[in-house]
Amino acid sequence: MRTRTFRIALVILTVILSLQSFIVLSHNSLTVNSGSGLIPQPIRQGPLQTTYALGGYYWFQIGAIGDSSSYNVDGANITVRTVYDQVRNDAHSYWVGTLLSTGGFVQVGYLNGLSTTGQTYCCAWFFETFYTPNCDCPPVIGPEGSAGPIGSWHTYSMVHTGNGVWSFYMDGNLIGKSPLPSAKNYLGAGATSSGNQAPAGIAEVAQATDNKDIIGPAEFRDLEIRQAGPWHPMTKGVSHCCYGYSSQTGLPNPYGVWEVEGHDSDFLAGSNIRQPASSTTLWPTSVLNPTQLTFNFIDHSGNPFTPDWISLQDQSNGNVLYYTSYQSQNITRSNTYKINYAYWHGVNVVNGSLVSSSASSQTIQGNVFSIPVRVVGRFYSLPVTGATVLTYLPDSTNETLKTDSEGNATLAQLPPGNYNLRVTVPYGVQSVFKTSVVGPVNLSIPVFSIAELLTVIMPPIAVAIAVVVMALRREQARRAALPITPSFPVTIPTAYCGACGKPLGPAEFFCATCGTPRSRSPQPPLPPQLPVSSSAPPPPP
Repeated sequence: MRTRTFRIALVILTVILSLQSFIVLSHNSLTVNSGSGLIPQPIRQGPLQTTYALGGYYWFQIGAIGDSSSYNVDGANITVRTVYDQVRNDAHSYWVGTLLSTGGFVQVGYLNGLSTTGQTYCCAWFFETFYTPNCDCPPVIGPEGSAGPIGSWHTYSMVHTGNGVWSFYMDGNLIGKSPLPSAKNYLGAGATSSGNQAPAGIAEVAQATDNKDIIGPAEFRDLEIRQAGPWHPMTKGVSHCCYGYSSQTGLPNPYGVWEVEGHDSDFLAGSNIRQPASSTTLWPTSVLNPTQLTFNFIDHSGNPFTPDWISLQDQSNGNVLYYTSYQSQNITRSNTYKINYAYWHGVNVVNGSLVSSSASSQTIQGNVFSIPVRVVGRFYSLPVTGATVLTYLPDSTNETLKTDSEGNATLAQLPPGNYNLRVTVPYGVQSVFKTSVVGPVNLSIPVFSIAELLTVIMPPIAVAIAVVVMALRREQARRAALPITPSFPVTIPTAYCGACGKPLGPAEFFCATCGTPRSRSPQPPLPPQLPVSSSAPPPPP
């Protein structure tokens, strides 16, 4: 009976645990990749446009390249800001590279791509070498996140370090070298410089099947070169477009490059940027008939925010200007400008706002808003204190906050988009709340807090306890109904000590207490006699 009782309790507890597991699984549909152990797809980032045979994919490239004043470099570096791209079955990269005097090619930068399991592989440094004749030399790609986080600046360098070997650096730290020259490849045989080639800073979509990808735009700045002497800025940059190594050319390159207004060697390259005519000079820059203007951007609550970059279109001639900072900027005097793009966490939050160059300061409200969030219990709507709310923005950065004693928290300065709010509840069940927001809104997120868990779990536990108690009571009643049988033999005395009265067993001839002989002790009474039948003979006299 005990075994059966325990089996019943075990079955009930198993049901309870299964129910709890179901609750957890059904409220954790979002999987966050930690990035550990991922292997990148070895997609090659192409060199600048060459005469190689066309392949089956597209290598779209856009950026800035030097002129003849930047020939014969034996080192180049550039600083690039990391951005997040939604890659498909291809890779997006941002790099500095140059063709070499032997026809080889070297490049270094960072990329966003996919892992061999199809997961996003974001912001990893890479370097690559191409030989003449071509060889099968895949890119060397660093760990996921090695070039992060999003929005950070890193400097990438490539330097000839002797004997035809080029070394590659990120922020001054060596990340790898090109192979030693051999009979099979002769990258370094005389390739101590770029020869009659200039380095370039490039944004690229590699091995794409169409031209629908959104890339960056990334900001490049401070392109420096070394020409058998000290490092110095590359004095002139011209636009470079449109295809790279082994690329198809049947689709137009949709990406653009343009100089940040008023700054030499500072340019944006990628999507949503104007594409200049071929070999347009990007720097040195000049501002004709300048005036100074300060831009102030505020959200729906009146709080300031700073877009990564903005573009202004001159309403008189259609020219487009690009800015990445907004205090006392030099701007060409004109009647009216239209802000057609303000980039905030990967989203355009201002479109069509008009500004006048005659005013020294302009305040523009963007479609940026804060969202009050209240976390409550699913059954009783009680506020949940100390819950952690995590959400990812469109550029993959995140906001994390905790609820107060009333279950309230505020997600600050979000752009419009689709959001997954991951809520972690103390002693409760983690939940994911999906929502699409285009403006200010109040959100209430129901979760399974401790109160709800007790509501779900305690009734089955109470039933289990009741079943066990009833089983125990039935067992006690069953035992009480059984006849009582002694568990030890009952000894009937055959005599008593005549002196002290101690019972004497059949084998005791003397009293163990007083030593009186058994013969002097009285015998126990005889059992009652049966009645004598009339036909039986009389007992002897």
